[in-house]
Amino acid sequence: MRKQLTQLSILCVSLIAGLVTAAAPEPARAAPISASSAPLIALPERAEIAPVMDCDALVVPVSQNSGDIVYRIRSATREQADQEHPASCLVKGYTAPQTEFELRLPLSGYNGRFLQGGCGGMCGVIGTQITPRCSNAHTVSGGFAVAFNNGGHHSAGIGDATWAVGDPELREQFAHKAAHAVAVASKSIIQQFYGAPPEWSYFAGCSGGGREALVEVQRYPEDFDGVVAGSSVAMPAAMQLFLWEAQQGLYDDGRPVFTSAAVELLHRKVLDACDTLDGIPDRQIDDPRQCRFDPAELACSEGEDGDATCLNADQVAAARAYYRGPSDADGHALFPGGAPYGGELGWIGRGSPIETGKFAAQSFLQYLLLPDLPADFTWRDWRFSKESLQRLIKGGELYDAGQPDISTFQNAGGKLLMWQGFADNAAGAYGMLDYYQAMRDQMGGLDNVRSFARMFLVPGGYHCVGGYVPYDQDFLGAVVNWVETGKAPDAVTAVATLDDDTIRTRPLYAYPTGTRYLGGDVNSASSFEPREPSNIPQDGFDWPGSLAQEKPLHISF
Repeated sequence: MRKQLTQLSILCVSLIAGLVTAAAPEPARAAPISASSAPLIALPERAEIAPVMDCDALVVPVSQNSGDIVYRIRSATREQADQEHPASCLVKGYTAPQTEFELRLPLSGYNGRFLQGGCGGMCGVIGTQITPRCSNAHTVSGGFAVAFNNGGHHSAGIGDATWAVGDPELREQFAHKAAHAVAVASKSIIQQFYGAPPEWSYFAGCSGGGREALVEVQRYPEDFDGVVAGSSVAMPAAMQLFLWEAQQGLYDDGRPVFTSAAVELLHRKVLDACDTLDGIPDRQIDDPRQCRFDPAELACSEGEDGDATCLNADQVAAARAYYRGPSDADGHALFPGGAPYGGELGWIGRGSPIETGKFAAQSFLQYLLLPDLPADFTWRDWRFSKESLQRLIKGGELYDAGQPDISTFQNAGGKLLMWQGFADNAAGAYGMLDYYQAMRDQMGGLDNVRSFARMFLVPGGYHCVGGYVPYDQDFLGAVVNWVETGKAPDAVTAVATLDDDTIRTRPLYAYPTGTRYLGGDVNSASSFEPREPSNIPQDGFDWPGSLAQEKPLHISF
């Protein structure tokens, strides 16, 4: 077992070293690192369970039922081990009406655990990895049976919603039915193959998969024992954020307001202004809510060209709008915040709202959320008002994971680990805090919520992967230990490979515990200890969609 763990740890580091995002100024690159520095968390040892039947015997010429879920296995083939997967029986099938799934059943090493991965955006394709990516190392040894699915439909990619036109059932499958059906079908197949159902079941998803994770917790509280939900925010309202930034960040002729030089300048000056507010000189903003940098400080003087040394008037206005977030003409917030300080480098380039995000938002609104929009509607046509937000909230009731009281999941013994990149340049950084506050308000306070649901904030982290400090961390390992040993995760070690190949390790403490710098090497986890807040924070955000009772935060210029 020790040798196996060391191998997994090395793989975990290799995943970190390969983590690159287009906008990251300090991308992770291959660098030697000892296995002892890896963040992979050892799982409780369990006895191996061998298959009781041949792989190809799973394929039968009829559909099968598990409760009210009907599924059909199309193929079951033996696959050799590779760097990402153990030797497995790869099962391909679907549940009614057209939720395709793939389930890998290890031929050796299986120890009774089932893991289901979420899908991103509007799904439509079958995934292969969970996030944080480091946690995928746990599956290489064969300990988990692992399933992914397409969210109930086929599509051209996770930003495509064409499949939803005229089909309410497919919308409902995407909203919640598909993930549940695959969980039920997978457990039934696992029981056939190993002679017993999984002893422990886990779900991990981020972004759209984080929405799925919370929907599972709320609608099907007995499907999973442990759930990892990353960067989950009210999806319909989040589409506003894409539209807002696209409208603010593009000229009428399609040219971007920001250039690479402009966002690099702004990012650098934001770090100069706010880096040490947390008492840690590390070019990292631990809590962007403490930062109050005004882009107008970089405004060009008359005669200056801008970009590398200053921001022109349009760039100042757009940056202010980005930080403020979607709001109406009177300045009232229509979303829990805007772009967090530190996430500036993600405002342009591949995956940004001004490129792909605007089209995903247009597609979601037009085909899933508000089918009464005119056929010629484009992302430029949306207008920001309380009334338009209410349309989104009403239309999004089917899709949203908006129920803060998840006592049924708690009573079923479930454990929930929520996490959020604190420089998230796609979903913002404050929505999960707002939701966690609502949980606290409606479920008896922070202590009760922390007994089964904990939240981790990842400083410098973008949307699910990467960041200007590209941390990776093993949240799956943390939740498995919580479920199976009862030990709640107080801290998880994060690791990043910086631009100069320096390895940075940093403890992430379960919210609201903060980080205290003890002095010494800022890149070593041993230089830090937990810091308990002097007062319990109130983290609701003042916007119409908030379910929190305390809503003190509102950012404006």
